[in-house]
Amino acid sequence: MMGGGSVPNLRTLAPEDRVQAIGHCGDTYRVTTADGRTQEFWERNLRFKTDSGPEGPEKGAPALVGAGMMGDRASVIFAAPEEISALIKPQC
Repeated sequence: MMGGGSVPNLRTLAPEDRVQAIGHCGDTYRVTTADGRTQEFWERNLRFKTDSGPEGPEKGAPALVGAGMMGDRASVIFAAPEEISALIKPQC
């Protein structure tokens, strides 16, 4: 695998790392996690990825993984590509 750092096991997520909902309004995504918190990310600071490997997230339980040193960037990692559009809802 290219890049640095270790890859977390996304099968064993804490509630603050398990995505429940994603709303989109204007240029902002609002990501709600299983612990009930909602974080806002500017569109260019939130990336959507997939990991279908053995340490990837369970189907229907995408993971929120921080990126960047200021906490303003993150990735939402899904088990399969078809989950991405199904979870993101227009919501203002």
